[in-house]
Amino acid sequence: LFLKMYIGIFGIPEIGFQIRSLYFEKITNSKLKNKKFKSILDAGSGIGAYSFWLAKKYTKANVLGGDIDRENLDLGINFAKKLNFSNVSFKYFDILSRSGEKGKYDLIVNIDILEHVDNYEKALKNFYALLAPNGYLYIHTPQPDQKRIFKSLENWAHVGHVHEGYTSSELREALEKLGFKVIVLKQTFGFFGKLAWELNHMSLKKGFIVSGLAYPFLYLICRIDLLAHNKNGLGTAILVQKI
Repeated sequence: LFLKMYIGIFGIPEIGFQIRSLYFEKITNSKLKNKKFKSILDAGSGIGAYSFWLAKKYTKANVLGGDIDRENLDLGINFAKKLNFSNVSFKYFDILSRSGEKGKYDLIVNIDILEHVDNYEKALKNFYALLAPNGYLYIHTPQPDQKRIFKSLENWAHVGHVHEGYTSSELREALEKLGFKVIVLKQTFGFFGKLAWELNHMSLKKGFIVSGLAYPFLYLICRIDLLAHNKNGLGTAILVQKI
């Protein structure tokens, strides 16, 4: 009961997820606020956190959560039933196989997935093909050569990453080469975001009570990251349009 109450008040107590979500919501709300999407793909949806947010924001759109993890897909399907979402569905989807209808989607969201695939350029080509003319693609991905603030995390490694990440310029160049127009490019996890993220990981090692007490303060720190003009960051958020 305590855990349910805590999450109900503060949200999921994982700073990395919260920072990615905050940038996603900020960019979406500012640049795609009045768009009337009919079909949206959350490519690499996991259990559907972003799928449900999109379905709530764009109530007239059909949102598809696609993933290769069938257990996560089952969880998403169950959540959709329990939460009474009628405009969300989930199915197996491999971003490297272009398993979808060409030119179908008005918006594709791909958050922290590219670093898990061995051929990100092929994935980007598939996204371009799946998007309708003038459709939008939102991507968030980590950057390489990440420097830590605290020495205890210097050897920390991303589990399941095929690539360490991609630089903002590398990602931008690849997208523009395909014919995308860059609408927004943001450096995420700047100093404040990185600080909050590292402290969150350190507090998690101390147990739930310590991390639970620290999290509300760390969340305030990570929100500062959105206000700062980050020249460098651990991640990249980019919104592009197919032209």
